[in-house]
Amino acid sequence: MPNHTIFNERPESQDRALKVIERLGYTIIPRSEAEQKRGSRKAVLFTGELQAFLSKQTYQFGSERRFFSGGSIAKAIQVVDQYSAAGLYASNKEIYELLCSGKSMEEDLPDGTRQSFDISYIDFEHPENNTFQVTDEFEVERPNGKFARPDIVVLVNGIPLVVIECKKSGVDVMEGVTQNIRNWGEEYIPHLFRYTQLVMAVNPDKVLYGTCGTPAKYFVSWHEDDKEWLNNWCRKCSPDGQIKEQDRALVSLLHPERLLDLIRNFIIYDNNVKKICRYKQYFAVKKCMDRILMRDNANTRNGVVWHTQGSGKTITMIMLTKMIIRESMKPDSPIKQPRFVMVTDRINLDKQIRDNFIHTQMSPHRAKTGKGLIELLQDDGNTVITALVNKFEAAIKQEYCNDSENLFLFIDEGHRTQYGKLNIYMNKVLPKAVKIAFTGTPLIQKQPKDKNRKIVPAKDTYAKFGPLIDKYTLQDAIDDKVTVPIVYEGRVIPQQVTSQQINAHLKHITVGLTEDARQDLEVKYSRFVALAQTEARLNMIAFDLHEHFINYVKPKGFKAMLTCSSRAEAVQLFYKLRDLGGVIPAVVITPNSAKEGDDENNTPQSLKIIADFFKKEVDPLFKNNYDAYEDSVTGQFIDPEGDVDLLIVKDKLLTGFDAPIAAVLYVDKKLQDHTLLQAIARVNRVYTDKDFGLVVDYIGIFKKLNSALDLYSDEQSGMNLFDSAEIQSAISTVNEEKAKLEKIYQELWSIFDGIDRNESSANVWQERLREYDIRKDFYEKLSAFAKMVDFLYSSYELFELVGFDQAEVYRKEYLFFKKLKDSVSLRFNDSVDFSRYEDGIRQLLNTYVNAEDAKILIEPLDITNKEKMQEQLARLGSDEAKAEAIQTRQVEVLESQRYVDPIRYMTFMERINKAIKEYLAERDSEKYLSSMEKMAEDYRTGRSSVKYPENIMDDGDAKSFYGAVCSGIKKSLGDQEIDVSDSMGALALDVKAIIVSHTKRDWRDNVIVHRNIKKALDDLLFDYMEEHELDWSLDTIDIIIDEIMMVAKKGY
Repeated sequence: MPNHTIFNERPESQDRALKVIERLGYTIIPRSEAEQKRGSRKAVLFTGELQAFLSKQTYQFGSERRFFSGGSIAKAIQVVDQYSAAGLYASNKEIYELLCSGKSMEEDLPDGTRQSFDISYIDFEHPENNTFQVTDEFEVERPNGKFARPDIVVLVNGIPLVVIECKKSGVDVMEGVTQNIRNWGEEYIPHLFRYTQLVMAVNPDKVLYGTCGTPAKYFVSWHEDDKEWLNNWCRKCSPDGQIKEQDRALVSLLHPERLLDLIRNFIIYDNNVKKICRYKQYFAVKKCMDRILMRDNANTRNGVVWHTQGSGKTITMIMLTKMIIRESMKPDSPIKQPRFVMVTDRINLDKQIRDNFIHTQMSPHRAKTGKGLIELLQDDGNTVITALVNKFEAAIKQEYCNDSENLFLFIDEGHRTQYGKLNIYMNKVLPKAVKIAFTGTPLIQKQPKDKNRKIVPAKDTYAKFGPLIDKYTLQDAIDDKVTVPIVYEGRVIPQQVTSQQINAHLKHITVGLTEDARQDLEVKYSRFVALAQTEARLNMIAFDLHEHFINYVKPKGFKAMLTCSSRAEAVQLFYKLRDLGGVIPAVVITPNSAKEGDDENNTPQSLKIIADFFKKEVDPLFKNNYDAYEDSVTGQFIDPEGDVDLLIVKDKLLTGFDAPIAAVLYVDKKLQDHTLLQAIARVNRVYTDKDFGLVVDYIGIFKKLNSALDLYSDEQSGMNLFDSAEIQSAISTVNEEKAKLEKIYQELWSIFDGIDRNESSANVWQERLREYDIRKDFYEKLSAFAKMVDFLYSSYELFELVGFDQAEVYRKEYLFFKKLKDSVSLRFNDSVDFSRYEDGIRQLLNTYVNAEDAKILIEPLDITNKEKMQEQLARLGSDEAKAEAIQTRQVEVLESQRYVDPIRYMTFMERINKAIKEYLAERDSEKYLSSMEKMAEDYRTGRSSVKYPENIMDDGDAKSFYGAVCSGIKKSLGDQEIDVSDSMGALALDVKAIIVSHTKRDWRDNVIVHRNIKKALDDLLFDYMEEHELDWSLDTIDIIIDEIMMVAKKGY
């Protein structure tokens, strides 16, 4: 018979992980030995291992190497073992700095003087000198005296650096992520996570990793670049010859050299958030170092890193900077005293890069003028400089040149103004500097033509900055869930709008609405009718955008951006949208008569509109401090609690502005090529419950979008790397969304193949979902269908494409399936959180139909409240469904009380099993329901057939130990009549006396106490067995002792 236990968490994931980690070179420490090494369950360090490692450290004095004194070693342990009162983040950061930099210790020297030397906690340069260990079931005491138990902990020199939660296949690995996040909370075991550098959640088929403090949505997968290295190690480490995804990830992240490299070089603290690199950042930095040190046969130190927007290029720059500085510290390094210049072509990007470096404690200096750039370059003390590219023009005019080979020029978005003469200026000012260009938009290969159809020279990024170093495409980022895909929707409104077109558009956007909703829209729109015809188009945009935002964006907690053709249009739309109400817009544009971006018609009328806006809306609060105004607006927009929910711009903030909460970009501006791709990337950042970014096009950029996507080619590098098909798969149209809707609709119905769609018996539909795997598939497909129905009712274009009649079919069947989901999740006690769809889809369905207000998140059946239970059961159809709902919930409640009242647990479980057995034999669902309702009533009122010996009736603890003894007997010997004699009561009282006499502070952590308790219990039970002539085996006694210990740990 197949062994079903192979699919349990322990053998399938946890045991396998231990074997793989052991074969990587770690020593497995059994749980009991690990507890001894820690001393108590409050402690998390293996202090013996740490002391042994520190005792090997030496310092140089004169011509000899000397060992650190015992006092210094004790102090070094004390420093790393004390918890910061400032909280987990501060404490974790302190530990990280100690791990990477060591601690300065003052030593008494032979010449009578005292001098400080650094002692290291980890030998990063020589990994083989460290002690690598792994243990499991790492039980740690919480502040309330209870315990949390991470599945696997990895220690280096006795310091727990990695925590792993394991799940069996079929269990979502995100459960492990959530468990880790819970465990580092202040009510759990933050004192373990203060040391943790790598946090993992694994099952055999998927692994996610982060670090201490990483939000759940930012836990990511690792994909190894060096496939040959990975395969070789996986073959060495596999316990059974098979290679699973779990094995690959463990090898990639926990190989001793890789783990130390990740900790030392690829963790940063950025604005109170600890971050660990994604795999592409790691390999990009590694490849950059190979290029800089000329180890990759490119015959140049320069090159291009092509990582798509949203993939964290600035963090890559920071990590590369750290790596170069560390490389320069090696005695034989060709790099000496490196300095860095970060270059971009946008003020907001320059500020962003500066701020990112400040947040990581790297103290950058910003060149505000060309002269300022020269002064900063002349001062060797300025390690990191940020500058706009145009500052080099001023420097060249002053004939400044710095020919140091230890200058590193990092160019952000190296594809725009860095081309042409400004690129020449950079090369003349810093001719021998290493130049690495970072870009997230296409590397143009095709030669463009001018307006006379003549070929003009291509602005080739590679020609300017060197061969490709690393690539990370749009689709790569989406697959890794680093960014979300983009959906395009065309709502083009022509420049000249007639009354007929206005009426047609109004009819178009009100199709399918309820009568009340239609009338509300028509009244609202009537305000525009009397306005001048010249404003008709802007009125239509404002009206359309407002309705879309109110019904689609705002209910989900998202925000949006609008890009306009001119600054005056941005101001006009600001007032129109604000007057409509329900949305709080803000405008960020260049003030006064200055031009912004491409040329615009700055007529006296448009300049007056702009000037009046600043005078009325900005100056009263900010005077002429426009930077402060922009910072205030963008801060409120980025903050989920901030007032601003619609940001209106012309060119500002279309590049480099990072606002994950932005889910929709409304476009009423002609964009093309890089600018277009940069703009749409404003809505591709990952955010909670954001499945895609939406681009709503009012001006007709679709052809330009296709042209921009065609730029993703690169014949010169020999890759032909970004063909149109690959890139366009990351940006979908409404036609493609229609196909997705149809597909998921068919997949959802396929679960119920063979059932007549007119079937009226709820039980027939519920029975199809009896098996958990089928229910799980149903829940997942219904979630996907809900998302598509949500988009259908928010997209006028998709709604028109699908048609009103078919949309009604989708809506009604969604409501049917949602009710089915509600009933089966209640019946089978599943916890199904549908809340992510609640606000959005309820708002849309209530706008378009008279949909009833159904509760989305189903709470567990409440068997302790008769009225509430009956109300919940009323939602279920058949008696069988109701009975099963009571049964599954009753078992769950009993399990939670198993070691508090073992006798009650056994008694009710026997009744439940008997009722199930009878039902399966007789199929009498009415009797089954009656039995379950009676059982719930008995549990609720405390009635049961539970009996105890008379001499312990008033002693709750003795009753628990009596139950433990009875439970052990049943486990070992099967069905036995429960003995309620006073002699068994006396035995329970003796057991209690032993536990009370041995338990003391921290007894749960004390292996010696455990041993003494078990010895005393063994003697007691053996004597009882002989006195009463019982036929108990030694195994039976051991089982009884185990049950007693479980009760004791719960109660003492």
